[in-house]
Amino acid sequence: MDALNILIIVTLIHCSLFFFDIFFKSCSHFPYLYFLENTGLEIQILRVKWFTTAFNRKIIKWGMDRSRFWTAWFNAGVIISIILLPIATIIILKMTFNLWLSGSSSDSSTGVILEPMLPGVDVPFNEMGYYTITLAICSIVHELGHALAAAREDVQLFGLGMLIVFTIPIAYVQINNEQLFSLPLRNQLRITCAGIWHNIILATVAAAILVFSTWLWAPLYSLGTGIYVKTILPNSPVLGPSGLLERDIIYKLNNCPIKNSEDWYDCILHAVQHSTPGYCVKQSFIQDYDESVPAKQKANGAVNCCTTDSEMGGSLCFEYIEGPQAAPLHLPPHSCLPVRTMINQSQNFCQASHECLSQDTHCMKPSLDNVTKIVQIKRKIGKDVLYFGHPADIYRTVDISDWIPKYSFLYPKLPESMALLCKYITVFSAGLAIINVVPCFFLDGQYIINIVVLYLLNSMPHNKNIREATILTITSIGTLLLIINLMYLLINKLL
Repeated sequence: MDALNILIIVTLIHCSLFFFDIFFKSCSHFPYLYFLENTGLEIQILRVKWFTTAFNRKIIKWGMDRSRFWTAWFNAGVIISIILLPIATIIILKMTFNLWLSGSSSDSSTGVILEPMLPGVDVPFNEMGYYTITLAICSIVHELGHALAAAREDVQLFGLGMLIVFTIPIAYVQINNEQLFSLPLRNQLRITCAGIWHNIILATVAAAILVFSTWLWAPLYSLGTGIYVKTILPNSPVLGPSGLLERDIIYKLNNCPIKNSEDWYDCILHAVQHSTPGYCVKQSFIQDYDESVPAKQKANGAVNCCTTDSEMGGSLCFEYIEGPQAAPLHLPPHSCLPVRTMINQSQNFCQASHECLSQDTHCMKPSLDNVTKIVQIKRKIGKDVLYFGHPADIYRTVDISDWIPKYSFLYPKLPESMALLCKYITVFSAGLAIINVVPCFFLDGQYIINIVVLYLLNSMPHNKNIREATILTITSIGTLLLIINLMYLLINKLL
């Protein structure tokens, strides 16, 4: 199912929910109204809102327990957030300055720092599930931080909620703002910085799990010993009686060792960019198996010295490559040899005969056009797979994984999903922390800078207008810079 179909289905679901919501409300359907009231659901066009007080008692209990720990915890959040505030501001200023200097000719590197702060910009559509789950987790953890800090400061908690705007989940918390603003500035700062602090902790934990995932999954999976074939498309050219199979473990492609998916890509790219290597075989093998006929030049530049029956039997025309130091030998320039038998008998790869180790061993290179290659795929179980064609077709039709199960009942989907989810959480949670600390309207940074300025200028009680003007100026500048960068990044990605 492609992206457009999924978007259409999501839109139809939202429209159906909105239609039935209007229908049942217009009919004064009591069971439906009772259901909405008791569940806290609210249906709007392309939006679903849910609010609950079910967790209030538990959150208040958590916030009031271990008083000293939570005080130290949220004090640490204040310190980290205050340190992060100028860093985030400098990042925004630097990016805006780069945009001003480079203009539309700037390369994509100027947006690299901001991309984590704009979730979803570069997310592949097949990973939208991870995107949605990650945003939900990061948003819930952020708002849970505010709720716990508010409970710790004895600020009334009205409840928690979740707002789904089309496919984007947004958590929110409602507290008593009058009680919040009546607190001392230091206590207000603990509540305001709690969400940012929890996002930083979440990003750190996710990054740690990602770094130590190799050791965590070591009893069940191995890494760095090859790649695992997950699926093969039905149109793949490597399928066949002696072809590649799902669950195969590949450790070498031609003479290129493969330890992970990056090696797999590099080896395929090397096979595309370079000609097929030769094979060192003994002279006696060439004399015993040669079935060549007078060679003919093909239109694509290759030489054909095999009959049709020989080619059907798996033979190919090979060219004798004489090295600069090789002794003159009575070998034909082209020999028709069985490919699999010759490769199995070969000692190593070569580009010239002087690279072959034994004196009676010579380099035979297949006569192919510039596009067609022989790719020898070595797997741990089963004989080697020989492929004739363009190596990119292998990369395009074979889905592989770095995670190799140690037991037959396991599949690499679990550690792959965990690693990908941790990557998203690390990037998005850190990005949300950075974007929220920027002095911008409707973000935590607005309230943080408000409290910080009031705290610093508290010794000027008669200059209230100066304090308010300072707060408004800083917040307006931060909002403008953030909007400029986000709009620039969105336009570059969409155009």
